[in-house]
Amino acid sequence: MALASAEVTCKTWGTRQGPGPDLIEHRVSESQGPNLRLSWPHAGDRRRAVVGKSPLPRAASREPHAGTRIIQVSQRDMEMHYYLSHQAPKGNTPETISGPLLTPAIQAGEQDLIQYFQLAASRSLATFGRDPADLGDVVIRVALARNTASSTALFHALLALSLLHRHGDNPQAVERKIAALEALTAASGRPIDATEAMQHVATNMLLCSLEIHKVSCSSGEWTCYLRSAKDIIQAAGLDELPHDSDLVALLDWVYYHDVLARFSLRHWHRESSKLSPSSTVASSPSGVSPTTQSPRAEPSKSASPPLALIQLLSEVCDAASGHPPSMTTAEQAEHKSFLKILDWRIRSLELPAPADGDADASLVMELYRLAMLVYLSRASENLRNPSARTQQHIDKAFAMLARLGSCDRQFPVFVLGCEARSDDQRAVVLDLIARTEKGSASRSFNLVRLLLQASWAQDELGKGGMDYWDKLNCIVSCCKILPAFV
Repeated sequence: MALASAEVTCKTWGTRQGPGPDLIEHRVSESQGPNLRLSWPHAGDRRRAVVGKSPLPRAASREPHAGTRIIQVSQRDMEMHYYLSHQAPKGNTPETISGPLLTPAIQAGEQDLIQYFQLAASRSLATFGRDPADLGDVVIRVALARNTASSTALFHALLALSLLHRHGDNPQAVERKIAALEALTAASGRPIDATEAMQHVATNMLLCSLEIHKVSCSSGEWTCYLRSAKDIIQAAGLDELPHDSDLVALLDWVYYHDVLARFSLRHWHRESSKLSPSSTVASSPSGVSPTTQSPRAEPSKSASPPLALIQLLSEVCDAASGHPPSMTTAEQAEHKSFLKILDWRIRSLELPAPADGDADASLVMELYRLAMLVYLSRASENLRNPSARTQQHIDKAFAMLARLGSCDRQFPVFVLGCEARSDDQRAVVLDLIARTEKGSASRSFNLVRLLLQASWAQDELGKGGMDYWDKLNCIVSCCKILPAFV
């Protein structure tokens, strides 16, 4: 009988072949060993079972969330509820409900590019005293204000900048740019109100930013778009309207670019490109000449405090001249006195701390101040300041350049970089440029880098004896297009 049990066991686990099934069944029945029996404990058998009690149903009244309903409400709904139930403070009234925004039909791929603009590409917009991302939000709000041909143009320009920022030069960005220009042309054949005028201005400034971002050497179209934006502001009287926050942002955006364009025009003199209508209109898609006779942009009446520094830069561009016209002794004394006052105003201007506590933003504003002081001193041949004070400004600036994490604004990097005399100082400038270009928001510094290298080469060849104004004129005029130091 032991064999029968062994054979059954081996057959069961499959370790070896035993007798057939019929024989196994017969031998097992003959076995006198105890039979295997499966049994379950009885309900009352406490020896072989652990019996748990079923949970009693809770009374409905004791359920803490009995009868709770989930409703979807907004903050506006809650404020109205508090207002109607007299729980809101006296004098508080519920917000007005604005009508639905009329937007052009946006496809899935375009929605992705709009989101990319809001999160990344907008940070490349050059402005001063304002977070570029906030300016990007302003552009989107202006585009959504009304569904017009102007808003369509603005959306195309926005998508073009997003495509360029994400993929570099590509045919899709060019197509969007052309579509924006065509929409602008369609919208310009009839009178427009203030809202559409703001959309026109924003479109031209995005196209201006697009040209600056890609640093195209084939044309100076960025100046044409800037000129168009200024013309629209003047024609529509936007600078005379009551200023809301979005209009203030647009006006100050245009003003910042205009001041920096005038700085470039002070030193860019190309015989083949005199910025006259006859030489520029033919190559300009908007048919606008970027001449020095274009109307000057003005800051908004509610400009941010940091923009006061750019207003002083505008005065510096007007006052500084390497070769002033012949003056009488009295005129020279008056001019020298004016320069001293301008220098004092720049030094004494109180710069506000950035709202977000960004240390780099605070340093960049201080760099602007130092660059303006150095430029004013050099361009006026140290008429107002002894060279010792100018050198103090330079030393302070290079200490700050070494501490900065990045500097997207190219004006102070260029002006102060031209003052680098030693290899260590030049390495500080080049390292800052390299750190800045690693950021996704930065545009290329290649042009500034080339201009600085040309300046340093002339300093070595001339051993510091070259006229500052002549050197800048010669270097900047080597550019095929008007450089943008925004």
